[in-house]
Amino acid sequence: MHKQKSILFMLLLPICISTLILLSLCAGTMTALYLKQVKNTAIDSNLEILNQTSASLGLLHNHLAKVAYNIRQKPYLENLLKKPISTSADEYSIRLQLGKLFTDNPAAMVDYDIVVFGINGIAVSSGNGGVTMTSEKLMNLPVFLRSASSSTIAYDSQSTGVSYSTRNYSVIIGCQSLLTSDNTPYGGVMIVIKESSLRQFYQSFLNKSTNIVLLSNTGTVLSSNITSEIGQKNQRLLKLAHENEKNGSPYVQTSQDEIILSDYLMYYNSYIISHITPSLLFQSYPPPIAMILLIPITLGLLIVTIMLIIRQNLKPLKHLANHMASSCDIPSPISMHGSTEMDMISDAYNNMVEKLKVYLIQLEQAYEKQRRDELDLLQMQINPHFLYNTLDSIKHMVSIHNQKDAYKTIDSLISLLRSTLGKTNMMVSLQEEIANAENYISIIEPRYGGEIHAEITADNSCLNYQIPNLLLQPLIENAFFHAFQVSKRGSIRVFFYLSSDTLSCDVIDNGDGIPAEQLQTLFSQDTNHLSVTKIGIINVKKRLEILFPGRSEFTITSDAGFGTCINFSFPAKEYTRNNKKDDPR
Repeated sequence: MHKQKSILFMLLLPICISTLILLSLCAGTMTALYLKQVKNTAIDSNLEILNQTSASLGLLHNHLAKVAYNIRQKPYLENLLKKPISTSADEYSIRLQLGKLFTDNPAAMVDYDIVVFGINGIAVSSGNGGVTMTSEKLMNLPVFLRSASSSTIAYDSQSTGVSYSTRNYSVIIGCQSLLTSDNTPYGGVMIVIKESSLRQFYQSFLNKSTNIVLLSNTGTVLSSNITSEIGQKNQRLLKLAHENEKNGSPYVQTSQDEIILSDYLMYYNSYIISHITPSLLFQSYPPPIAMILLIPITLGLLIVTIMLIIRQNLKPLKHLANHMASSCDIPSPISMHGSTEMDMISDAYNNMVEKLKVYLIQLEQAYEKQRRDELDLLQMQINPHFLYNTLDSIKHMVSIHNQKDAYKTIDSLISLLRSTLGKTNMMVSLQEEIANAENYISIIEPRYGGEIHAEITADNSCLNYQIPNLLLQPLIENAFFHAFQVSKRGSIRVFFYLSSDTLSCDVIDNGDGIPAEQLQTLFSQDTNHLSVTKIGIINVKKRLEILFPGRSEFTITSDAGFGTCINFSFPAKEYTRNNKKDDPR
């Protein structure tokens, strides 16, 4: 007797569950302890980084303040920056004397340029002497205005420097305004430091879990290891820094994945901020090897054994999954042996495949029948509508005793019916479709006494492409009957052209146009209750959707009083006499 095998027991479910629970408890406990230790270590180390960076920035400020002070104390400076410049020789002389200001400055921890400028329009740089802004613009910068109002050095950041040597770099600008005895600005001293040079104070301490930001008291990022944030506003970090300062705490943990440390820099009127992401600390501070190996060594053999058992018993199921994934269209039956459950799955799958094949055949047949029925229904709506309008035109001619045009119209109708009778479900060449449409135009134009003209133009290259029979006539008919209700005269122009692999058509009239509210609801109306004026347009659109599902376009643009443009397009295919049905494939 064949012994039934249960996949549940072969997978040793109780052992797997017990192992996972034990592993989860051990890992969770050790991870929590380690994360706490790493977080505290990271906070301590980042506080030390902030302290060192603050001290370095303080020394830098003292140096810059000394440089600015030495320049400001030159007895001839005020006269040079206020002296009017009337000739090039005057400007050269002033530049030569101002250049001496840059020779005796002591070396600093970073490279920088000094820019001196005055109200007389002079602006000189210590680099190669070039300045990218005029003196007037420099004196209107926010950093200069803040310095002038506080009589101290003010700092700000810019995406480009104001000297030639820094014009392609993000910079930090320290500005000292130069004031007369009555506190009226007569110039200023700007010390321009490349942001990348300032970044060296903290760059070497960083890892991927920590970011450093130098933030002004207005929320502007002056310096950061994330260069894309430089010059941007970050009010959220500013608010957290204020909170730290208010609470007297060196840091705040806003969430489980964010710790913010900050320190206020008095001279810069800014905050140095460290942003720690605890989730990345494991990557920055990997756990000790002993901790890494403790759990795997303890449970490794048991897990390997379970995995081998699971792998062996899942082979049939994997084989079935691969077979299903490799089936591009209709799947094929599969032969598979294994546990009792897998045999049942295999039998059920094969049974489903056979039923699916039958169902798909039936579905395809039903879809084709529905498609043909819909096309027949649309054509049945178009033909009576077309005949009604044509006979109405002939009636109108007879009523005004225009027998000659009436006879001509009847002859055109006979020609049109002869060319289309029995072909309502066929694809025709564009040349035939244009001939049919021109026959219809000759039928309808006399009714309007020559006040409305229609013209069809097509590229010779697309005349032999196929188009659904009588697709154009309803659109021309609609334009004649409804586009000139107010204007009473105008023109209708039809253009066919090829665009890549698409045959496109524009039907344009310069008539009354369609009001916007009516245009918006045109295609949302119930066809069963649709007025006769809209049947032609909507049936053309639906016919294209049925013949070219997802590959056709039909749009209407119109402005009341300025005419209407109908555009439709579908895949281009050359016409052959074998295409006797409305099938574009």
